[in-house]
Amino acid sequence: MADVRVIVVSPEEAQSCVAEFWCGAELMAFTILSDGQLQLHIEPRADGRAWVIDTTSLAASLARATGTLAAPVTTRVPVRS
Repeated sequence: MADVRVIVVSPEEAQSCVAEFWCGAELMAFTILSDGQLQLHIEPRADGRAWVIDTTSLAASLARATGTLAAPVTTRVPVRS
C-alpha cells in the first residue's frame, strides 16, 4: 500500500484549483473545480487493478491540497508532500 503525495505543479495550476495526487510513480487523481466545489477525479490504474490507499495518507493529502488551493493566489506556492 503506497502513501499518497500531493503536488501543485505551478501557480497557474493552483489558480485553476488543480492538485495532483500520486501513489508511487502513478498519477492516482487530480482535483477539479466544478460548480464551485472542489472535487477529486480518480484515474483508473494502468494495470486495471483497484487502488488500495492508506486512509491516513489520503486524508492528509486531501487536507494539504484543500488548504493550498484555498490560499489567496498571491500566497500560493507549489507544494510537494
